[in-house]
Amino acid sequence: MDVRVMEYKCPCCNAGLQFGDKTQQLTCEYCGNAFEIDTVKAFNEAEAMKTEDNLEWSSEEKQVWSETEQQILHAFQCPSCGGEILTDETDAATFCPYCDNPTILPTRLTGDVKPDGVIPFQTSKEDAQAAFLKLTKGKKLLPKSFTSKQRIEKITGMYVPFWLYECDADINAGYKATRIRTWSDSNYNYTKTDHYMLTRQAKAAFDGIPMDGSEKMDDTLMESIEPFDHNKIVDFDMAYLTGYLADKYDIPSEQGEARVRERVNASMNDALQDSLQGYHTVVPANHQLNIANNKAKYILMPVWILNTNYNGKIYTFAMNGQTGKMTGTFPVCRKRMLGWFAKICAVSTLVLYALQFLLI
Repeated sequence: MDVRVMEYKCPCCNAGLQFGDKTQQLTCEYCGNAFEIDTVKAFNEAEAMKTEDNLEWSSEEKQVWSETEQQILHAFQCPSCGGEILTDETDAATFCPYCDNPTILPTRLTGDVKPDGVIPFQTSKEDAQAAFLKLTKGKKLLPKSFTSKQRIEKITGMYVPFWLYECDADINAGYKATRIRTWSDSNYNYTKTDHYMLTRQAKAAFDGIPMDGSEKMDDTLMESIEPFDHNKIVDFDMAYLTGYLADKYDIPSEQGEARVRERVNASMNDALQDSLQGYHTVVPANHQLNIANNKAKYILMPVWILNTNYNGKIYTFAMNGQTGKMTGTFPVCRKRMLGWFAKICAVSTLVLYALQFLLI
């Protein structure tokens, strides 16, 4: 015979509850709280619902390159870092945008998935150069030679492979919440704490969740130049690649599912948090996210890349080729840093002497 043991847990301290015959409620002898039976049953049912997230990812048929397109397309592979760059027969790669190596070896690209679309460049190389110089403004510790003309001229336009995901999601979540009220009389101060078990459900359809499909591109850098206007996506045509480099994807769409889940989960939780107002404390109790009907589109996004070697270290800057948003990390001039530190110390010393003089 299958014997099962059932125990009602206190929503506040998780201790076992007892039924109080006088109060007609379930009471906790540890924290002293009392609960209606229906409330505790709802809490226990919510606890029992805790399961692993259910993620259903569907595969779809991809477009492939035609025989004619395969004969036209080439892949240039950098012998230094292994970065692979896609371009058509009219383009020539003069340096690798990943490591700045000028030697590129041509190979044939066959059997790859054809892009579903492309966002054409809407900014020029001159726009990228101006954006880079603007980004350097006010950087007091930046080495002077870092903004040399030769360095600026190495900004290159490149189509970066992105996966754009769409999916349906639903979430079930429970929260422990409290409301606290205090008052006093002539003899005592009182505090009353009401405990609540809150449940929330939400559904949403997501479209256009981006993830770059290149292992060589820094994910943080690519996310920092978002967003792209997906309304400007057009059908893929070889003509858009003329005059630019284009990297092929080397991360399959399935590998981005974990990142998609993170973004969907964060968005759904933010929406639920907005409905949890008016409580002093809210603590998550249980959570289940279900994702289904996932599809991924292969889109080429326009990015201007400046990849430069300074004192033996590679510094990469990227600009959204559609919106003009630029980002990157600058080196620090040690001499300037020490000079600024000396100035700060000198000013601090003068301030201390002045305070000491005033206090005497």
